[in-house]
This record gives sequence, structure tokens and C-alpha cells, in this order.
Amino acid sequence: MQIRLEKFDHYQGQHRYCVLSLYQTLFGDWCVERVSGPLGAPGGQQKRLYLGTYAEALSTVETHRDRQVKRGFVPIPVQLGLL
Repeated sequence: MQIRLEKFDHYQGQHRYCVLSLYQTLFGDWCVERVSGPLGAPGGQQKRLYLGTYAEALSTVETHRDRQVKRGFVPIPVQLGLL
């Protein structure tokens, strides 16, 4: 599962993105990965959180998503490339 959020604030000149990913590791744990930073500029950060169950991981993703939406981010549909 992957959710991409973007924020465009033309008044302050702020263009940012945040990608939330949820996937299972080889050991059976669930990983929530959050990548965020400015659009079109160097910099940013990547954070991973490992959880034991899918329910905990999904709850964490939803919490991060809701927090970013409250800050002005908008969900963007993600189109996966063809293999």
C-alpha cells in the first residue's frame, strides 16, 4: 500500500511531498515507511517503523495520513509503472 500526499502553498513558496508505504518484511513484521521533503529540491528525510501486526501498521499509516491532511497536504493518486 502506498499513499502520496503533496502540499502547494504559493503564498509562502512551499512545495512539499510525503509518501507513506506499508509492506511486509521477510521476517513477517510490517514496515511503515515515511519519505518526505521539498519538491524539486535536494533534501528530505526517510523514516521506517517496524510493527508486529498488520492492524497496528495500518492504524499508524492512517494516523500519519490524517495528521498530514490536517497540515494542508492533499492525497495524490499514485500510478505504478508497467513492468
